[in-house]
Amino acid sequence: MLLYFEWFGTVEELEEFEKAVNVYAEADSIEFKGRYAPDDRKFHFVYVYETESYGRLLDVLMDPKMPPRDFEKLTHGMFEILRVPL
Repeated sequence: MLLYFEWFGTVEELEEFEKAVNVYAEADSIEFKGRYAPDDRKFHFVYVYETESYGRLLDVLMDPKMPPRDFEKLTHGMFEILRVPL
């Protein structure tokens, strides 16, 4: 699962956001593979996750325990779902 997004905060704020997301993701057996800079998309960053389903990751991101989203820093994003190797 790929999560492309635009980020307009500081590097420190981005790292805090990552920690918050990953604490809940790991507790739900979602593996964070890292943050990358995509060359072929119009986004600042992409997170790579390994999970059994899109629904599981979405549940983590929408969980009320997550810190509230700052729309001035995390303006928008896009998911891309990759299937198992064929």
